[in-house]
Amino acid sequence: MAPWPIQRVARARYHEPALLPYSCDNGVGAFLSAPALDFLYNMRQTELINNINRLTEGSIHESNSLYKVIHDAAQDPTQVALLNNASQAWNIDFFLQSLAAEPAAMREDVKRQIAEQFVTFDRFKSAFAQCALSLFGNGWTWLVMNETGQLSVMNTFNAGSPFTAVPSKLSNVTRGTSYSAVQRNFGRRPFVKLTPILGLSMWQESYLPDYGLDRETYVARFWDAVNWTVIRERLLSTRSGSRTTI
Repeated sequence: MAPWPIQRVARARYHEPALLPYSCDNGVGAFLSAPALDFLYNMRQTELINNINRLTEGSIHESNSLYKVIHDAAQDPTQVALLNNASQAWNIDFFLQSLAAEPAAMREDVKRQIAEQFVTFDRFKSAFAQCALSLFGNGWTWLVMNETGQLSVMNTFNAGSPFTAVPSKLSNVTRGTSYSAVQRNFGRRPFVKLTPILGLSMWQESYLPDYGLDRETYVARFWDAVNWTVIRERLLSTRSGSRTTI
């Protein structure tokens, strides 16, 4: 067995950026240029992962999955820094894994399943785009599925993810929330159970390099880069009950 110090170093490097299913050198089609992708993946994501390893070193979070880190840190007001870094790292990875430089055509069963919830697929795209463009400041727009299999569109703010969403007290509509709201409910775990299917970064660092302030074009070009094969797999696994676990 290796000496204790060597084991500690190995555990401290548990979290690493996930490999991309495409080359960083070429960008993602007409959606993200090579320099923009290089910044998001090789600089921003690496920084977040390094922060996570630094913040979890020697703690109970050190060897946990990123999902469990988010799940546990969201319930502890003292772990806001860890929550922010872990949630943002997970979000960026989910976003980049949802893209393809040359995506395959969307299968009719995927289009039909989404259209069932939004009347038509074009209405889904319109609702998703309106939600994304309504964000003021940094955030994320998501297509999520609840425990009953219903699809909906939602926003989260800053580094928030569907995993840290809480139900609104004013309605049954699922909305994103601030971390302060999570902290006020410390120990009560009010989170709704949502599974993300598709996510779009509305952080300025994602669109400014290629689009400046033209967020409309950024959102419009997103559809040409979505990996619908991955989206179909997520829909199927979620409906079959294979949701993310801790």
